[in-house]
Amino acid sequence: MKPPKTIFKQIESYFAKYFWGTTDGKQIYHWCSWTNMCYLKEEGGMGFRSMLEISESFSIKRSWRFRTCKSLWADFLKTKYCSRLSPCEKKWSAGLSHSWKKLLQVREKAKANILWNVNNGASSLWWDNWTGIGALANKVIGEKS
Repeated sequence: MKPPKTIFKQIESYFAKYFWGTTDGKQIYHWCSWTNMCYLKEEGGMGFRSMLEISESFSIKRSWRFRTCKSLWADFLKTKYCSRLSPCEKKWSAGLSHSWKKLLQVREKAKANILWNVNNGASSLWWDNWTGIGALANKVIGEKS
C-alpha cells in the first residue's frame, strides 16, 4: 500500500540504468537526473512519471473508491474504523493499520473531487459535498470558530 521511499528510488535507478546503461563496461554519463526527466515535456522533461507520484495517485483513487463504491473491502473498512463516526471525521491513532493511515492522509485530496447526487441515497447531508461548495459541517463549524 505504501512502500518506503527507498524502494521508489531503487526502481527509478533501474529506469535510469536502462536509459543510460553502460558502454564497454563503463557507466555512461547521466546528462540529467531522473527527477528532471519526470518533468512535463513543456517544462523541459521527458514526461515520465515519478514512482512516488504514481503511488500517491493510486492512494487517492483508493480513497475515492472507499467513499463512493460499494464493495466488500469498503464495507469491511467502514465497519472496522467508522462504526460510530463518518469517514470524514475519523482520525488516525496508533495501533491502526498503515493502509488506513494512508487513506486518511489523502482523504482531503480525494474529497475535493467527489460530488454527490442528492437523490441516490448514498450521500451524507452534513459530511459530503453535494452542494458544490464543500461539506456543510465544515461551513457551520467554520462560522462558529
